[in-house]
Amino acid sequence: MRHPPCILEAMTGPRPSQRSNTMDPAEIDVLSNLAYRDGPPHDQLDWLRRNRPLHHQTINDPIMVGESWVVTRHSDLMEVSRSLEHVGNFEGHNLRNDHDTAGVRHLLMMDRPEHTEKRLMVSRSFTPRVVRRYTEHYHDMAGRILESILGTAGGRSVDIVEHLSVEFPMMAIVELMGTSIDDRDRLLHWSNATISNLDPDYSPSSESRASALADMTAYALDLADKRREHPADDLATELVRRVDVGELTEAEYASYVILVFVAGNETTRNNISWGIKAFSENPEQWDLLRADPERYLDPAVEEVTRWASPVNYMSRTVHTPFELHGQTLKAGEKIALMYLSANRDADVFTEPYRFDITRDPNPQIAFGYGAHFCMGAHLARLETRAVLSELSQRVTRIQPAGEVEYVWSSFINGIKRLPVRLVPS
Repeated sequence: MRHPPCILEAMTGPRPSQRSNTMDPAEIDVLSNLAYRDGPPHDQLDWLRRNRPLHHQTINDPIMVGESWVVTRHSDLMEVSRSLEHVGNFEGHNLRNDHDTAGVRHLLMMDRPEHTEKRLMVSRSFTPRVVRRYTEHYHDMAGRILESILGTAGGRSVDIVEHLSVEFPMMAIVELMGTSIDDRDRLLHWSNATISNLDPDYSPSSESRASALADMTAYALDLADKRREHPADDLATELVRRVDVGELTEAEYASYVILVFVAGNETTRNNISWGIKAFSENPEQWDLLRADPERYLDPAVEEVTRWASPVNYMSRTVHTPFELHGQTLKAGEKIALMYLSANRDADVFTEPYRFDITRDPNPQIAFGYGAHFCMGAHLARLETRAVLSELSQRVTRIQPAGEVEYVWSSFINGIKRLPVRLVPS
């Protein structure tokens, strides 16, 4: 089904065909935080994919580095991600000029062999076999949250971000780490503060972000003391054991905890939000999922994840010069890998601006590619699947019910508020 232009504009901005093929490269901004204040700049990303697949942008943003190369095509992202001999993460996984605030250096800021060694320490906690153990519990958890929402707001407008998208992933991560759901509000505040320095609702300054990271570090170290005294079957206990046998420093342990809390909550939260937004604007796709969930749940999760691309980009720093599209990228230069753009590459996805849960194949790379492929991808898929499954059993229609507000962040493709009306079964 092809969407009317007005619906497409509401979802993604103007389609490429609605704009002139002429665009001044000097005016393109796909990296500053304010460029995402009203949603992703898909028109500019589309133009870059067609006309300048390797683009150099000066970043007009006080909290970011001065300039970066921008890579927008699916094939190029995969190529750069494989080029570990030329690029690395040690200098930062995003383009903030304060990426090492509070001395926090986690897996996303490590290169081989350190990255491989440290990743293996916890990767077994996120394998498909281990994650499957949570299936029934996550379905039950999502069902209870939805019953509460429908009991108080069924048929009326509700901000689905506040009441579902935030609540469910945070509960899952708190359980995984072995801390208390009573800490939800401060963990949420700290997590939000780390992803944006300009958003007045999240973190209006670099100082507020630094303070949040320092508070999370103190929280992680306090959790370590509690787990030494009272070990449990959770990830925090496993990480503390690694510290005590000398395999991790306390700073590395704290960085793990912060990464799990932030990445595990922010990405799944926005995956769920974008998915619900897409289904509210494509009711025929919701009908399809409800009619045959056994057939369409898994491909729906993949399409939601392609559509959402919760992480707009990850950055790399050039270590040794190499060529891309006839241009030599020099040591020390930054590269922004635009996953959001790659997942709408028309050379890979037929009608990329069509939300289609029957899409096959669907080689979306929202979880990254190569050595830094998202360790929590299986968990994120399970959580998204649980929400869609339980929602499809209880709700016949998801209807837009107000203005959508977006996170002011070029790094996280976030939705702050999403008013919808859930029509109960």
